[in-house]
Amino acid sequence: MKRLGIALIAVGMLLTAVSMGYAKDLTTTGLEEAFIDAVGTCGPSSSVAGSLGKSTDPAVKIALRDALIIEAADDAAGVAGANAAHSACIKKELGARGYTANQEAALPYCAKHDWPDPFSNLGNCIKNHGQLEGALGK
Repeated sequence: MKRLGIALIAVGMLLTAVSMGYAKDLTTTGLEEAFIDAVGTCGPSSSVAGSLGKSTDPAVKIALRDALIIEAADDAAGVAGANAAHSACIKKELGARGYTANQEAALPYCAKHDWPDPFSNLGNCIKNHGQLEGALGK
C-alpha cells in the first residue's frame, strides 16, 4: 500500500512537471492575437497603409490588407529587405508575448499560405512549422 501511494505521488509530480513545461507555449489563438497586437502596436511599415486608407474598391482593400499582413510577417522574420526599425519593433513585441525564433521564422510562409482568408489557420500553421523548423535545426 505504501509503494502504491509513493508511485501515485511520483506520477502526479511527473505530470505536473510536464504540464508546467508546456505552459509556456502559446495557444494557436494566442499566436494569432500576438501577431495582430504586434502589427497594431508597431503600425505599418510602408505606403501600403496609406493606399489602403484612400481606396474605396473592396477588392483593392482586401489585396492591400493581405499585402500589409505579409509585409509584417516578413518583418517579423527579418527577411532580406525588411524595414529594420519595424522589424525590431515587431520582434520585440512578439518576443514579449512568447514567440520563439522558430515561430517568427515560420510567419512569412504561414501568412502567405493561410487560406481562404488571413488568420483562418495562422496559429496552427505557426505552431506546426515552428516545431518543424526547430526539429530540422534551422
